[in-house]
Formats: sequence, C-alpha cells, structure tokens
Amino acid sequence: MSEYFNLIWKCCLCYFIIILALRIMGKREVGELSIFDIVIYLVMSELLALSIENNGSILKSIVPIATLAILQIVISWIQLKSKKARDLIDGKSSIIIHNGHINQDVMRKERYTIDDLMQQLRDKDACTPDEVAFAVLENSGNLSVLTKNKCKVKHPYPLVSDGIIDEQALKDIDKDQDWLKHVLANEGVDDYRDVFLCLYQKDGMFVIRKETDSRNELLSN
Repeated sequence: MSEYFNLIWKCCLCYFIIILALRIMGKREVGELSIFDIVIYLVMSELLALSIENNGSILKSIVPIATLAILQIVISWIQLKSKKARDLIDGKSSIIIHNGHINQDVMRKERYTIDDLMQQLRDKDACTPDEVAFAVLENSGNLSVLTKNKCKVKHPYPLVSDGIIDEQALKDIDKDQDWLKHVLANEGVDDYRDVFLCLYQKDGMFVIRKETDSRNELLSN
C-alpha cells in the first residue's frame, strides 16, 4: 500500500513542479512553441517520468528541471534582445503568396506542397490564391492569410521591429534605409531605434514608439 501512496505523492509533486516551471518560463500558446521550447518540455517530461518510475528520490529531478527552466529564461532573454538570435533559434517565416502570385521557390525550400497550401487557404475562407494579398508560412507551420479585400498593409512584415530595420522587407518594397529615415524624420522620429513597431500601410506608416510614447500614430506617406 505504501508503494501506491508513494506513487501518488510523486505524481502530485511532478504536476506542481512542471506547472511551476512552465509559469516561470512564460506564457506561449502551443501553436507558437519553437523547436527549442518543444525540446525543453520533452526533456522535462522524460526526467519526471524517470523519477516516477524509479525508486530514487524525486528531488534529483528538480535540479536538471530547474537548470532547463533557467536555460529557457536565458535563451528567451537573448531572443528578446537580438533578432538574429530569434531567427536562428525560431527560424524565419516565409511569404508563400504575394498579390495572388505563388512563390514556388519558397514552397520547394520549405517542402510545402500545393495540397497543403490549398487546404490552408480553404481553412481561411479563400477559394483561390488570386484572392490573397499575402500568405505567410509562420515559424509554427501555420499559414497566415491576408485577403486583398481586408489587407491594409503593403508588406506583412514590420519595416522596423523593436528598433531594428528589416532589410529584406525594405528590399521587397523597393525602398532603402534613407527613404525610411526620411519618412520617420518628417514626422518627428529622429532615430529609428526609438521605434517599437513600424508597418507600411496603404494609407501611410503605422508607427509605435518605444515605452516613452505608447500612443499609436499614423504618419503620412
């Protein structure tokens, strides 16, 4: 009987340990988990499973689990500070459709079939690619679809994100840093590094400054 009580005790303790670890590491939806997140969770679950199956002390599993939780926090902090780190760990999203044109090179690179694409479009209530302004294959594997009648942006990616200019996004719209800096300067933004978010909309720039100014401003193009 004592063995059963010991098993119940271990299961309850493991439950609270994993909940505490997940709370410490932060909130993310299951569909938004990166490969790194999934590996961390799998290793944690395996460590806890071994501690339940074996007769040894469950406290021996707490040390590696705490180590993994700290590692996850450190990696998340690095990703927060560095876009290159985010791209390296989480990968980059890819534009599959632009104004009805399917980028077949990107599909081959991502090993994304036309059947996958059409299924995702139907799920998003788009009958044909011609209805789509942008279809972006996200890091999670989900396809984000912006239809032409609802899309307000000229490019799905921010031109500036947390003070970092997206050079590829500028290249896609045939613009450069000088143009971006000029537009921002005309509206009183002296340094693009002060910009938290900058979207290129059809009717102008949508800009949110960092911390000191939480108001959303619509800048004229």
